Amino acid sequence: FAPLYLSNECINNCKYCGFSRDNPILRVSLSVDEVVREARALREQGFRNLLLVAGEHPRFVSNGYLAGCIRALHQEVPGISLEVGPMETADYRPMVEAGAEGLVVYQETYDRAVYAAMHTAGPKRDFDWRLETPERAYAAGFRRLGIGALIGLSDWRAEAISVAAHAAHLLRHCWKAQV
Repeated sequence: FAPLYLSNECINNCKYCGFSRDNPILRVSLSVDEVVREARALREQGFRNLLLVAGEHPRFVSNGYLAGCIRALHQEVPGISLEVGPMETADYRPMVEAGAEGLVVYQETYDRAVYAAMHTAGPKRDFDWRLETPERAYAAGFRRLGIGALIGLSDWRAEAISVAAHAAHLLRHCWKAQV
């Protein structure tokens, strides 16, 4: 697979992220036509699965925009997954209906104190909301769920155990999905 970056607009402040809202960078959101052009270039290089990546910003990266990108790519690319800000189950459904099959969400760290220190502003500060994202996505119809930690924010051994425990939980509760 290859990542296709749709937008670097974000309302969160995360100490480790280049998309962080206070970073003085050029902000860009691709049009649907630009997304299709980029996807075709990736397909010509042999990529058959795309991970659509975007910062979390409701004005630029709405579920309508995402569903439009997915619909435009559905005939172009066999496999489409998302790595975007967490949503409600009802907001994920249009993405599944448009053709997305997978959702990837990194918890970044399973250590609550480190998580709070790393996420200084924005909706991403809510540890539990993010942790429960794969289950909401599964309820909406996603059948491939990706999770993980950003190794280096906390003790890697504790993070590895936490990722494994989270995956085991998801395998029990989201048993029709590939985790």
